[in-house]
Amino acid sequence: MKKILMIATLVLALGASLAIAGPAEFSKGNFFLTPQVGFASWGGGVVPFGVNAEYAISDNVGLGGSVMYQGWSETYGSVSLISFAFQANYHFIKLDASKFDLYAGAELGYGLYNISYDSGYSSGISGSSGLVLAPVLGGRYFLSPTVALSLRLTGSLVLRPGFGATVGVSFKLS
Repeated sequence: MKKILMIATLVLALGASLAIAGPAEFSKGNFFLTPQVGFASWGGGVVPFGVNAEYAISDNVGLGGSVMYQGWSETYGSVSLISFAFQANYHFIKLDASKFDLYAGAELGYGLYNISYDSGYSSGISGSSGLVLAPVLGGRYFLSPTVALSLRLTGSLVLRPGFGATVGVSFKLS
């Protein structure tokens, strides 16, 4: 009984928070710039960093791109990755969730890898670059009308399959 009451209370609280109408946090003509750091399911625990930009072409759709860098070295070599991606996102503005901007989308781009190694027995440089394709789920929580905390969850489908996330601070510039 207590579990049912707790679940019902959480559902009501969530519903009430989504029902609160507030000003549109995402609307046509807005431009967002987001410096960000990431977490990936691969990469030796090294934190990638970069920037994301998005322009609202309508009240629901944003187009933009991102650039991310990740690099690390070990005893016998080093790896660096720079990815450039175009993105399209659909923003769920009909939720009327005050201070929240929730969206889903996809990224399509290119990853440039540079891998070098020297094991003592053999040495050389090898590299692998290619297509980046990733679904995206994300959101922003607005601290003020022009500043928001950002969270993006991604899953790479090609080149280097895996999952990751980025966190950052979004600045609404228009």
